Amino acid sequence: MSEWCMENPENIVINVDKGHYVHLINVEQYLSPLSGKPSALLILNQKIDIAEVFLEIWHHYKLKVCADGGANRLYELFGDDESARSRYLPDYIVGDLDSLDVEVEKYYKRKNVVIIRQFTQYSTDFSKCLDVIALHWTSPMFVQKVRSSTEENHSIELYDGLATWRKNLDFNGGIKINTLALGGINGRFDQTIHSISQLYQLSSDRSQFNLCYLSSTDLIFLIPSKGTLLTYSKEFRQACIGNCGLLPLGLPTVLQETRGLKWDVGNWPTSVQEGRVSSSNRFVGENKCLLRTKDSVVISVEIHIANLKNFL
Repeated sequence: MSEWCMENPENIVINVDKGHYVHLINVEQYLSPLSGKPSALLILNQKIDIAEVFLEIWHHYKLKVCADGGANRLYELFGDDESARSRYLPDYIVGDLDSLDVEVEKYYKRKNVVIIRQFTQYSTDFSKCLDVIALHWTSPMFVQKVRSSTEENHSIELYDGLATWRKNLDFNGGIKINTLALGGINGRFDQTIHSISQLYQLSSDRSQFNLCYLSSTDLIFLIPSKGTLLTYSKEFRQACIGNCGLLPLGLPTVLQETRGLKWDVGNWPTSVQEGRVSSSNRFVGENKCLLRTKDSVVISVEIHIANLKNFL
């Protein structure tokens, strides 16, 4: 079939049969995960520039992890307000700790935060944090060990200790951990690319993670192949969502069918190299949008941060 593109009105009702999609993603649950599901807030080493909603988001996540210098960013957020700082303590600080300020490390140690140092050339601080998140949610033995150990580094080997522990886990398609990462997108370009690569790396059926990034302007996550239905409330779309982009940052691919975008397309080849990218699009589906792609693509969803606090 030939490619097509169609412009829609600003608000349309779409009906989608279950047979048209495999994956179901509720956009709002990236920010407010279901209370009965495992979740983790991952704070990376960039300034927390969403202070107006950060504390609200914090309370929606059961586990909080700082990647190395991310602990500096959390500490700095509260300025001279020691009372507030002491109420927002991470569960873990993980990395090679080359970016962690000495005074910040001492502070969190006094507060009994678990700080795990890891040296390796084969993973980043981001990956080490994913190891801890996976272990926390799937290995009670690990949690007991690090919580009770009085030995240096909580008895975790300095070189690949977390990776070794994680290799012994048997996931087999079990629980999915809703993981929201703050930072990782607006800083150094190479680190941004690494963050995007993690979306693809964690997209397999055997992955334990549903990963999403939140910046001061966007939610960024992966649209898997085989059909995805995005859902959201009409009120959330109108108040919080701006433009969106379907970004083929892995391989050139084909947008087989979209329903619910301002500019819906079908059988539409898309490639960064060729300059064919569906950017500056937007959701017009009243409360849902269908995206069917030949291969996985990254989606950026513009978020109006100032309005977000009303939905958390």
